[in-house]
Amino acid sequence: METVILVRHGEAEHMVSDLTGGWSQVPLTERGRDQVRALATRLKRDLEGVDFAFYCSDLKRAHQTADIIAEAVGRVPIPSRELREFNSGVAAGRTKADVAHLYCPPSEPIMDWQPYPEAETWRRFYRRITAFMDGLYAVESRPTLIVSHGGTIVNLVAWWIRLEEASLSYTTFHSSPASLSVLNVTSLNERAVERLNDTAHLHKLGQVPRLPVETKTSNVP
Repeated sequence: METVILVRHGEAEHMVSDLTGGWSQVPLTERGRDQVRALATRLKRDLEGVDFAFYCSDLKRAHQTADIIAEAVGRVPIPSRELREFNSGVAAGRTKADVAHLYCPPSEPIMDWQPYPEAETWRRFYRRITAFMDGLYAVESRPTLIVSHGGTIVNLVAWWIRLEEASLSYTTFHSSPASLSVLNVTSLNERAVERLNDTAHLHKLGQVPRLPVETKTSNVP
């Protein structure tokens, strides 16, 4: 596996409402569908004639994104629970206002902070993703397209560049809705981040994502 193509799902309902993200089963908005159609057109062109593997998170917003892409590229995605976003525990499927009284403020070490009852810690989240990717890397030699979530992509990039677990306490990688990131191996056998948070395909929709100022502690899914 010398190339991994990462796609974040398009805009979803929790991004325009008070709903929590995480493991909530929220659908794409119509704007999100438009974003993904633009991305799918680009991927159809870029992946024409390429034999690639195709995986996605099984959460609704990611699966809907993968289905739109699948129609364009002529491949069926393999859904996986392991590619889900950060597990927000009891907050899943509820509004932020409804679970505000259950929220636990950030605590040290940040990697072991549990924002809601029954939620993952970032350490468990990272290990879930790395275990899945280690297994996939051992059996998959083709370029691989993965449709998932913002937090998941942070961990996928960290896994690719072999970032030490402790470093994730103060490191992140932003990805906008329907963005494209590309990881590959150079001629010197280096693991490279060739492209990160590429949204050029959204410009024709008049959408140029603003640069965010965020951290994991202030943006729990």
